[in-house]
Amino acid sequence: MQRIARSASLAAAVLLTTGLLAAVGTTSADADSPAGGVLQIVSPHYSTKGMPQFADGSNVQVLFADTTRGIDTRMTVPGTDYASFTLTPPDGKPLTAGVYNLVGEEPYGVTVPELRINNDYMYGEFDILDLASSATGQITRFDAVLPGVGEFRFGEDPARSVIFGARSFVFAKTFVGLPRSAQVETVHNTSSAPVTLGTPTITGANATSFSTSNSMCKTTLAAGAACTFNVNFQPRAAGPASAAVTMKVGLSTRTVPLTGSAYLGSTGITSSGNDVVDHGQTTKATSANTLMTVGEGGSGWTFNADSLDGSGSVVSVRINGPGDDVPLPVGTRNTYPGGEGNGYSIVTTVHSIGCDTSGTETVKQFTLDPVTRLPDTVNMSFTQYCFNNVPQTGTLQWQARADVTAPAAPTAVKVSSTSPRTVTWKPSTSSDAKSVVARLVQGDGARATAQSGLPLAVSGLSATVPSVPARERYTVAVFAVDAAGNVSKAATATFGTAPQTVTAPGRPTITHVATESGSVTVSFTPPASNGGSPITSYVLSTVYGWHQVSGTSSPLVLTDLPAGTNEVQVTALNAAGRSPASYAVSVQIG
Repeated sequence: MQRIARSASLAAAVLLTTGLLAAVGTTSADADSPAGGVLQIVSPHYSTKGMPQFADGSNVQVLFADTTRGIDTRMTVPGTDYASFTLTPPDGKPLTAGVYNLVGEEPYGVTVPELRINNDYMYGEFDILDLASSATGQITRFDAVLPGVGEFRFGEDPARSVIFGARSFVFAKTFVGLPRSAQVETVHNTSSAPVTLGTPTITGANATSFSTSNSMCKTTLAAGAACTFNVNFQPRAAGPASAAVTMKVGLSTRTVPLTGSAYLGSTGITSSGNDVVDHGQTTKATSANTLMTVGEGGSGWTFNADSLDGSGSVVSVRINGPGDDVPLPVGTRNTYPGGEGNGYSIVTTVHSIGCDTSGTETVKQFTLDPVTRLPDTVNMSFTQYCFNNVPQTGTLQWQARADVTAPAAPTAVKVSSTSPRTVTWKPSTSSDAKSVVARLVQGDGARATAQSGLPLAVSGLSATVPSVPARERYTVAVFAVDAAGNVSKAATATFGTAPQTVTAPGRPTITHVATESGSVTVSFTPPASNGGSPITSYVLSTVYGWHQVSGTSSPLVLTDLPAGTNEVQVTALNAAGRSPASYAVSVQIG
């Protein structure tokens, strides 16, 4: 599949207000593309990072939306540049609903969708909550959420209704004790009459971890007007958290699910000594006084603590091991500059000064997350010698804790066939299991986590499943959580019928060519997949398309070719579109 690369100029991000909600001129879209949508994000782009952006209706232009190419849409605002949402499927596979772990840009052999928001490649969990397509592969309904960034959807909201910019908030994972993180909720009255509004209120099992603030919504919202309020997350305990914000709109109550999660155990870095890095000082960074992150690079990982005021890195530790995706073994060993010798090295940098040197490390705990392959639990200490045998000592912890064992999962998960559906389960057999998290995920539930999909309100050993569209497959995933915040594997139950997903065909294969004066006869085999829709024709062409002919089967004959060397290729077509071209074959025309 050809990757879609589009550039976007992204100068000033802006939060739309009532005066900016008029229709504007946009670039032309595919004739079958759905009109409008709702886009509400917190911009991840470096120049506008953290800026809330909202648009709906004609201010959201969907350039195309199909299961073969994916989705390309952008927000248009008078007098400013636009924001964008570009989602491409994995190579050779259709775009479908479900849970994905985005890995940024993949140049070759893409195995998961790629998402760019404001032209930045996204990483981490990404949920396509809803996706429906037609018999030709056109996406008719779509809803997706990226934790900490926001939501994009189309085909989901009734016409001339009161639109909530986010119908589900998922916050980026954070630490207990950090300042609260915030996202903006926009309420837009697209009807022709004013509507009364209530006060936004937080309810649910973990309501104390969430709050609302800065509400600009009055008791009445005029026709065509919009207002905003903040939804905040500041976890009170480690592990997953869920709640909901409710708000009266006219005679009904609107509910927006809230999801968040806090890291477990203890996280921090210490570094001290009379060496050239520490200068006789002790630096102590914790998850409560700095912004702690971990990333991979080379054959190791970098743990960094940034100042909360944005002034830069306070301290970081880069550790290398013997190979990619291999956890450091428990025990004590020597370390060397650049990992020479045994492959192990440590570089501690304090306020931008570091030294790659030799020493020792003692590892007490080190595990990797099975999905991201990033460190999940780390507890280690080290001594390094930069110059003149002056020691630098330090510690590194990442979610270090005594209890790292997840509880047993609930069992016997069942979803009733009657409406409203109810999901029931048997409790975890682990004695330290203290709570249950239930999530509704579209698709087969593969890769579902305790933050995936939508939260269900748990009552004892059951939860009510909301109404969902027909002819779609859904999974309820149930997790047990223990006192330390460890989360069990998912126990799942699936209901509904998986929809047929149509894409363009796969790549045909040229098997034989025969040339004559001014013509070439090309034999080929059909693609391995017809994309879920019958192949209606094949096109034989030169690689630049100057000469082509179509037909319904092999072989095809291309005539009126000039003498000399040329290249030919074959593509297949079905109702969803054109396949990737076969690998080109060189021919010599007499």
